[in-house]
Amino acid sequence: MTAVLPEGLSSATVVPTGAARAIARRVGTRAELTRLAVTVAVAAAAVAVITWQQLDHTPWGMPGHRAVFWLSTLIAARLIIDRPGAAVRVAAGSSGLILVIAPATGGQVVPYLVAALLIDRAAATRAIGRHPWLLLPLAPLMGVAGVVSPFVRNLAISPLGTVPPGMWFYIQGYLLWGVAAGAVGLAAGLSGRKLTRRIDPSAR
Repeated sequence: MTAVLPEGLSSATVVPTGAARAIARRVGTRAELTRLAVTVAVAAAAVAVITWQQLDHTPWGMPGHRAVFWLSTLIAARLIIDRPGAAVRVAAGSSGLILVIAPATGGQVVPYLVAALLIDRAAATRAIGRHPWLLLPLAPLMGVAGVVSPFVRNLAISPLGTVPPGMWFYIQGYLLWGVAAGAVGLAAGLSGRKLTRRIDPSAR
């Protein structure tokens, strides 16, 4: 039996069209796989950095200096991955890994989750979506989430009335280092975003 084609349509037209669709599907799948690989690589690197800085001792002796590592990493990861909830996922993965390796750290992972939530909320706004540099003035405020750890630690050994006045020293430190963390995270995030878009043009 001979197949009947619609009027004005030849087999020469049907074959290229079918091939074009198959190629389009293949290209689309390849782009999706590339995007997934980039996302996983960035998230894994971010989790590794945050976990390392928590478990490794950095004898700088300055409150808030660790924010240069963990806060900048969360900001950079959110900008590069550029997906809602990316920072929270990285923070959750880091926190889980830290607690598995060193359960005694306990509440020290809370600042990562709080700051990541703030980063995701801020990055989801239209203003920061168009102008990522607006994260820079917000970074010190996000860094103050790190005060949770020394607050809880001091609360365990001192009366409640004496803890808040002594926290200003820590707050100043996190505000100062938050500025540095914001600058590092923004620079790394925007540079990484440009690089990933070269690897995966469909992410534009």
